[in-house]
Amino acid sequence: MLLAINRILGAPVMSLQTGQPLCQLASPIINPYNLRIVAFYVDGPRLDFSPAVVFSEDIREFGPMGAIVDSVDNIMSPEGMVRLNEVISYNFTLNHLLVIDDHNNKLGRIAGYIVDPVNFEIQQLQVKPGLFKSFTTTELLIHRNQIIKVEPDRITVKAPTIRQASPSTASIEARRVLNPEFDNPFRQHKPATNRDSN
Repeated sequence: MLLAINRILGAPVMSLQTGQPLCQLASPIINPYNLRIVAFYVDGPRLDFSPAVVFSEDIREFGPMGAIVDSVDNIMSPEGMVRLNEVISYNFTLNHLLVIDDHNNKLGRIAGYIVDPVNFEIQQLQVKPGLFKSFTTTELLIHRNQIIKVEPDRITVKAPTIRQASPSTASIEARRVLNPEFDNPFRQHKPATNRDSN
């Protein structure tokens, strides 16, 4: 199940060992090269040091109780962690980042994103269009497969393409516009009755 980042941030970090909350997830540390949350800054009154982090790979499970880790030993100081500090040095954040397509059209700015709580990969970007486009579109959802390039100040995505319909498809579409038919994919098909055949 995918989760919006705002449902993850602020969640308690629970100790599997004691069953007690240790701290709260404060902000993500995102690797821009693979759009994955490698760790979270954490805070709370029970912590003896600051800054403190928990690695996303140390989160056994994320559920209604929050992020579950083995013990307080999973809460660490980032000091001396070379690889983590390299990612921290990018100072990369997705919030309010500009999103453009590969034709250089501005699509809007990132208002949020959707995360897979199993591997903490960012799966979708929630893009809020600019003022003029917001009259027709309130929010765009962009899947990670559409992302072409990530830069410090912008993300470039594939522009949507419109396929040319074949004449037979076009005539079917025209009939649907004139006589709309909706096919419910959740409906079970029933055998035809006498009334259906008339």
